[in-house]
Amino acid sequence: MRNLQATQARRLEEQFTGRTAFSRRERSMYSHDVGALPGLIKPLLGSTQPAGVVQPVSEQEVSELARWPASEGVPLVPRGKSTSGYGGVLPV
Repeated sequence: MRNLQATQARRLEEQFTGRTAFSRRERSMYSHDVGALPGLIKPLLGSTQPAGVVQPVSEQEVSELARWPASEGVPLVPRGKSTSGYGGVLPV
């Protein structure tokens, strides 16, 4: 997954104050779900580390967040509570 531009990250930080993460450590926690993928599949996926993490708290914020990537050409991978067992929430 490609990195966000600094202006893109700042905009998300301003809009979702205190609910964004761009550090490598935090992003790595969102690079997998509850199940371990079979070793044969992992190489096919490549990097599954997201460029950033945003945690909206309302339906309005989810709507705003969903519109932003479309206008910026940034992929969006929705994630609940990582309840998908095998790769359904991985940003590939």
